[in-house]
Amino acid sequence: MREKYCQSIELLNRALGNEISTSLQYIYFHAHCEDNGYTDLATMFRNAAINEMRHIEEISERILFLNGEIEMNPLYPTRQLKSVTEMLSLACELEQKTIDDYNTWARKVAEAEDHGTHQLFLDFIREEEEHLDRFGIELQNLSEYGRDYLALQVAAGSHSANMHREGDWEE
Repeated sequence: MREKYCQSIELLNRALGNEISTSLQYIYFHAHCEDNGYTDLATMFRNAAINEMRHIEEISERILFLNGEIEMNPLYPTRQLKSVTEMLSLACELEQKTIDDYNTWARKVAEAEDHGTHQLFLDFIREEEEHLDRFGIELQNLSEYGRDYLALQVAAGSHSANMHREGDWEE
Protein backbone atom coordinates (compact mmCIF):
# COMPACT_ATOMS: atom_id res chain seq x y z
CA MET A 1 0.00 0.00 0.00
CA ARG A 2 2.88 2.40 0.72
CA GLU A 3 3.94 2.88 -2.93
CA LYS A 4 0.51 4.06 -4.02
CA TYR A 5 0.44 6.62 -1.22
CA CYS A 6 4.00 8.01 -1.37
CA GLN A 7 2.80 11.48 -2.37
CA SER A 8 0.13 11.45 0.36
CA ILE A 9 2.66 10.40 2.99
CA GLU A 10 5.06 13.16 1.87
CA LEU A 11 2.33 15.82 2.02
CA LEU A 12 1.07 14.51 5.35
CA ASN A 13 4.58 14.75 6.80
CA ARG A 14 4.84 18.34 5.55
CA ALA A 15 1.51 19.03 7.21
CA LEU A 16 2.78 17.33 10.36
CA GLY A 17 5.86 19.57 10.48
CA ASN A 18 3.68 22.60 9.96
CA GLU A 19 1.24 21.61 12.72
CA ILE A 20 4.11 20.94 15.15
CA SER A 21 5.65 24.33 14.42
CA THR A 22 2.32 26.13 14.65
CA SER A 23 1.37 24.48 17.94
CA LEU A 24 4.73 25.45 19.44
CA GLN A 25 4.31 29.01 18.17
CA TYR A 26 0.86 29.29 19.72
CA ILE A 27 2.07 27.89 23.05
CA TYR A 28 4.81 30.53 23.01
CA PHE A 29 2.17 33.23 22.35
CA HIS A 30 -0.06 31.76 25.07
CA ALA A 31 2.72 31.93 27.64
CA HIS A 32 3.55 35.56 26.88
CA CYS A 33 -0.07 36.68 26.76
CA GLU A 34 -0.77 34.94 30.05
CA ASP A 35 2.33 36.49 31.62
CA ASN A 36 1.08 39.95 30.56
CA GLY A 37 -2.41 39.32 31.94
CA TYR A 38 -4.10 39.06 28.54
CA THR A 39 -6.26 36.19 29.74
CA ASP A 40 -8.64 35.94 26.79
CA LEU A 41 -5.84 36.09 24.21
CA ALA A 42 -3.80 33.57 26.19
CA THR A 43 -6.76 31.18 26.28
CA MET A 44 -7.39 31.68 22.56
CA PHE A 45 -3.77 30.80 21.70
CA ARG A 46 -3.79 27.83 24.10
CA ASN A 47 -6.98 26.43 22.56
CA ALA A 48 -5.60 26.90 19.05
CA ALA A 49 -2.39 25.08 20.06
CA ILE A 50 -4.42 22.19 21.46
CA ASN A 51 -6.41 22.03 18.22
CA GLU A 52 -3.16 21.91 16.23
CA MET A 53 -1.91 19.11 18.52
CA ARG A 54 -5.04 17.13 17.72
CA HIS A 55 -4.18 17.61 14.05
CA ILE A 56 -0.70 16.22 14.78
CA GLU A 57 -2.30 13.11 16.24
CA GLU A 58 -4.74 12.64 13.34
CA ILE A 59 -2.05 13.19 10.70
CA SER A 60 0.25 10.72 12.46
CA GLU A 61 -2.50 8.11 12.56
CA ARG A 62 -3.19 8.62 8.85
CA ILE A 63 0.50 8.27 7.94
CA LEU A 64 0.71 5.02 9.90
CA PHE A 65 -2.47 3.75 8.27
CA LEU A 66 -0.83 4.35 4.88
CA ASN A 67 2.22 2.39 6.13
CA GLY A 68 4.39 5.50 6.12
CA GLU A 69 6.95 6.76 8.59
CA ILE A 70 6.07 9.68 10.84
CA GLU A 71 8.55 12.56 10.67
CA MET A 72 8.12 14.53 13.90
CA ASN A 73 10.16 17.57 12.89
CA PRO A 74 9.05 21.18 13.15
CA LEU A 75 8.87 22.85 9.77
CA TYR A 76 10.15 26.20 11.07
CA PRO A 77 11.53 27.62 14.32
CA THR A 78 9.38 29.45 16.85
CA ARG A 79 9.52 33.21 16.36
CA GLN A 80 10.07 35.12 19.56
CA LEU A 81 7.56 37.93 19.28
CA LYS A 82 6.39 39.99 22.25
CA SER A 83 3.99 42.42 20.54
CA VAL A 84 0.40 41.17 20.49
CA THR A 85 -0.11 42.84 17.12
CA GLU A 86 2.85 40.93 15.71
CA MET A 87 1.61 37.71 17.32
CA LEU A 88 -1.85 38.03 15.78
CA SER A 89 -0.43 39.10 12.41
CA LEU A 90 1.85 36.06 12.33
CA ALA A 91 -0.99 33.79 13.45
CA CYS A 92 -3.11 35.08 10.54
CA GLU A 93 -0.22 34.50 8.11
CA LEU A 94 0.34 30.97 9.44
CA GLU A 95 -3.33 30.07 9.18
CA GLN A 96 -3.70 31.51 5.66
CA LYS A 97 -0.60 29.66 4.44
CA THR A 98 -1.89 26.44 5.99
CA ILE A 99 -5.30 26.88 4.36
CA ASP A 100 -3.66 27.50 0.99
CA ASP A 101 -1.37 24.48 1.36
CA TYR A 102 -4.16 22.18 2.51
CA ASN A 103 -6.38 23.24 -0.40
CA THR A 104 -3.58 22.46 -2.85
CA TRP A 105 -2.69 19.20 -1.14
CA ALA A 106 -6.35 18.12 -0.93
CA ARG A 107 -6.59 18.45 -4.71
CA LYS A 108 -3.36 16.48 -5.22
CA VAL A 109 -4.35 13.57 -3.02
CA ALA A 110 -7.85 13.49 -4.53
CA GLU A 111 -6.28 13.20 -7.98
CA ALA A 112 -4.22 10.28 -6.63
CA GLU A 113 -7.48 8.71 -5.40
CA ASP A 114 -6.59 8.98 -1.71
CA HIS A 115 -9.99 10.09 -0.53
CA GLY A 116 -9.27 9.52 3.17
CA THR A 117 -6.38 11.98 3.16
CA HIS A 118 -8.41 14.32 0.95
CA GLN A 119 -11.19 14.39 3.55
CA LEU A 120 -8.69 14.91 6.37
CA PHE A 121 -7.29 18.01 4.64
CA LEU A 122 -10.82 19.31 3.98
CA ASP A 123 -11.75 18.88 7.64
CA PHE A 124 -8.60 20.69 8.73
CA ILE A 125 -9.25 23.55 6.30
CA ARG A 126 -12.53 24.36 8.03
CA GLU A 127 -10.84 24.40 11.43
CA GLU A 128 -7.95 26.54 10.19
CA GLU A 129 -10.46 28.99 8.68
CA GLU A 130 -12.09 29.30 12.11
CA HIS A 131 -8.68 30.10 13.62
CA LEU A 132 -7.98 32.66 10.90
CA ASP A 133 -11.35 34.31 11.51
CA ARG A 134 -10.81 34.51 15.27
CA PHE A 135 -7.25 35.84 14.96
CA GLY A 136 -8.43 38.36 12.36
CA ILE A 137 -11.20 39.61 14.65
CA GLU A 138 -8.73 40.03 17.52
CA LEU A 139 -6.29 41.86 15.24
CA GLN A 140 -9.09 44.16 14.06
CA ASN A 141 -10.15 44.85 17.67
CA LEU A 142 -6.57 45.67 18.58
CA SER A 143 -6.28 47.95 15.55
CA GLU A 144 -9.51 49.79 16.40
CA TYR A 145 -9.10 50.06 20.17
CA GLY A 146 -5.32 49.90 20.61
CA ARG A 147 -3.84 49.56 24.06
CA ASP A 148 -7.28 50.09 25.61
CA TYR A 149 -8.30 46.70 24.23
CA LEU A 150 -5.35 45.03 25.99
CA ALA A 151 -6.03 47.00 29.18
CA LEU A 152 -9.59 45.66 29.19
CA GLN A 153 -8.23 42.13 28.94
CA VAL A 154 -5.96 42.72 31.93
CA ALA A 155 -8.81 44.25 33.91
CA ALA A 156 -11.14 41.38 33.04
CA GLY A 157 -8.47 38.86 34.02
CA SER A 158 -7.82 40.67 37.31
CA HIS A 159 -11.53 40.82 38.09
CA SER A 160 -11.88 37.10 37.36
CA ALA A 161 -8.87 36.28 39.55
CA ASN A 162 -10.28 38.43 42.38
CA MET A 163 -13.65 36.71 42.10
CA HIS A 164 -11.96 33.33 42.48
CA ARG A 165 -9.97 34.58 45.48
CA GLU A 166 -13.11 35.99 47.10
CA GLY A 167 -14.90 32.71 46.45
CA ASP A 168 -12.11 30.84 48.20
CA TRP A 169 -12.97 32.70 51.42
CA GLU A 170 -16.51 31.41 51.36
CA GLU A 171 -15.52 27.75 51.51
